Amino acid sequence: MDSQNMTLVMIPKEEWVALLSSQQDILALLKELHSKEPTGVPIRHITAKEFMEAVRIKRTKFDQLILQSKIRVIKKRRKIYVPVSEIDRYFTDSGIL
Repeated sequence: MDSQNMTLVMIPKEEWVALLSSQQDILALLKELHSKEPTGVPIRHITAKEFMEAVRIKRTKFDQLILQSKIRVIKKRRKIYVPVSEIDRYFTDSGIL
């Protein structure tokens, strides 16, 4: 390091200890967040819009896939849901173009 570009700052020991302690608390919370399993109900179905965003297609192509029975959907009243597994199948099944 170049000593001409250094800036020294004096901090009282109590403030330094408090700063270190708060950083350690933040690191511990971050580690705890990363180690936890997701809670709640697993998502098994997504909306048609979420599916189209995930596979980068528009509504016309989505409707074609449904009409050709290339993807499975569930209709509840006016809402269309797609099983999450269909996203992987869309990319791996060579029959879906």
